[in-house]
Amino acid sequence: MKNSIEIVPAVLRKTFEGVAEDWEQVYQHVRHVQIDVTDGVFAGDGTFRDIARLKQLPHSEKIELHMMVQRPSEELPGIIDLAPARCVFHLEAFTGPEDIRDVYEQLRSSTPHTQLALAINPETPAERLGDYMDLLDYVLFMGYNPGFAGQPVDPTVFRKIAAFREQQPHIPLAADGQVNKETIPDYVRAGISILCANSSIFKEGDPVENIRQLELVAQGARV
Repeated sequence: MKNSIEIVPAVLRKTFEGVAEDWEQVYQHVRHVQIDVTDGVFAGDGTFRDIARLKQLPHSEKIELHMMVQRPSEELPGIIDLAPARCVFHLEAFTGPEDIRDVYEQLRSSTPHTQLALAINPETPAERLGDYMDLLDYVLFMGYNPGFAGQPVDPTVFRKIAAFREQQPHIPLAADGQVNKETIPDYVRAGISILCANSSIFKEGDPVENIRQLELVAQGARV
């Protein structure tokens, strides 16, 4: 993940039919597709949550789950059954360090091929991640508080990412939140290599062409 920039389409839908519609448009053209799961409590107003049914999607091994839920441990059976390519929970959703370790160690032992990450919201100090680096394959920085696409990005997140990159130069970093042609250069220069985008891919135009344009901007920002 560290050697190239990856654009990850992010699907945020309330029904399986909606998820499948977005998936069908992009899955053949990318390495991973993020499916956002919100519970209406921790974040958002609720999306499609029957994780087991996601196995019906073609090439479901490309699924990256972004779990924006209040009780991560309750989601483990569905996630383990799906065995996605990647899975991300939010640090803020856990009750404490032991809760985080229990969930991530269960996932690591039950789905050893799943890449695991913790996400943090803009107001959460990145230093809180330090105790969990041994559990993680990458870290996801939110550009705004999760749950609803299209919010403005918090400009302080770029400094936060850059500072974390200085302290942890070897772990890949992802970003989610108003990822578009305007913000991608700032994200990439700060140290991001995985860019998760919803509105800038699905809102208007051809999603595949939108992905290509975002990739061009991201690669240009690395020069």
